[in-house]
Amino acid sequence: MRKFFYTTILMLLNLSLWANNIQISSVALTNDSTITFSISWENSWRVSVAPNNHDAAWIFIKKRDCASGQWSHVDLSTTGANHTAGAPLETYLDGKDGGGVAKGLFLRRSADGVGNITSVSVSIRMVGLAPGEYDFRVFGVEMVNIPQGAYNLGDGNISTGSFKNGSTSNVLPITSENAITVGTASGNLYTASSTYRPVSLPANYPKGFAEVYCMKYEISQGQYVDFTNSLNSDQGAARHFSSAANRHNVTGIWPVAVANAPHRAKNFLAWTDLVAYLDWAALRPMTELEYEKITRGAAPVVAGGYAWGTSNITDGNTIVSDGTATEGVSTGITPGSGLANFNNSTILGPLRCGFAAKAGTTRYEAGATYYGVMEMSGNVWEQTITTRNATGTAFAGNLGDGELSLTPTPGFANVASWPSQQASVTSTSSAVGRAFRGGGWGDVSSRLRTSDRASINGLDGRRINSYGGRGVR
Repeated sequence: MRKFFYTTILMLLNLSLWANNIQISSVALTNDSTITFSISWENSWRVSVAPNNHDAAWIFIKKRDCASGQWSHVDLSTTGANHTAGAPLETYLDGKDGGGVAKGLFLRRSADGVGNITSVSVSIRMVGLAPGEYDFRVFGVEMVNIPQGAYNLGDGNISTGSFKNGSTSNVLPITSENAITVGTASGNLYTASSTYRPVSLPANYPKGFAEVYCMKYEISQGQYVDFTNSLNSDQGAARHFSSAANRHNVTGIWPVAVANAPHRAKNFLAWTDLVAYLDWAALRPMTELEYEKITRGAAPVVAGGYAWGTSNITDGNTIVSDGTATEGVSTGITPGSGLANFNNSTILGPLRCGFAAKAGTTRYEAGATYYGVMEMSGNVWEQTITTRNATGTAFAGNLGDGELSLTPTPGFANVASWPSQQASVTSTSSAVGRAFRGGGWGDVSSRLRTSDRASINGLDGRRINSYGGRGVR
């Protein structure tokens, strides 16, 4: 059995000294079932003090049958010893995939440490390969560990639609993944206005207490193009979007579409597009509650606070190195203020993923969350699973399996409990079960607050210039 291979480098930030990136090189196939490669990325960490977490690379593999030209996901062995990584890394299987296979694995530091990961050798065992000739593509996505633990929901009833503790204006402690009742009694989930009031949350609805890994950055334009180019032709046609409007710079057609600003956050991302990408990458959407946990973490609640943990904000509106791997802003900020892309009449679209992070920047200056996730306030909207209706709260956290729907309705996510997976991209009311959090490049500052829920009733299924997103696992 002879197989061919080539490598894809799926980078969030390419060769930048100011922010992280993943580079995969020297891909080789051995024994017809083992992929080896080298991996590098910058500014890796693992710490046993607050925030007690680490970064990681989520690795998954796709194959194309050379006879049929069809793409499919590659399953991996669930035996840990079948995968190896050189120091200082280890491989980690989270055991969340069913069917006796793994849809991917994490590479992370095996012990506490901080610094760059440079050309570390990795070996991954594939399973279930039928005889044939294949092209292989290895993908990597930067992730941040969000550890299990309690946190507080809401911000003292300051932000629009903010969650609160019963009839009071107090925050609601989330101390488990148990079901949560909506009501005015102490310990119940509630909101001041019925416009934003949730329905009761069943035990299976993810509440942010359990550990997850979250994408460090919003999906980039380069990532999305790599996704559509690695689909079958009818699937790619359904998910492909070319435009040069509002700093979205994608040209060409499947399978040779090109992201001309690959490091820039992906906008015009319809709900259907987002969940298809996440299913394909064996990730899943986050819930409203997980958004607040990922953003606020174990830190004390700040009334009207943003992702970086203060209520002060600076609009980054003076762009430098436009369109490059170091695209950013030169806007200065005052101490304690976070830098974000919002309320803009000059930069009419998203900036580079991680645009505010430079050598030596603080959490505020970088606009980072408690755990080190970037741009959870501003740039493009985060799309989450709502608590507002039963369609959203039926979501049980099922993971994508790497495969999208086939003809006659190709290119859609097809995961149990995910809402509105085939929402029309031409309808203003098709995305039932989705909520927006975190604000975008054109929004007023209050929309960027961690607890702001003014847009949790958003049903618009269209590709809008400020819609973006990311996934968790």
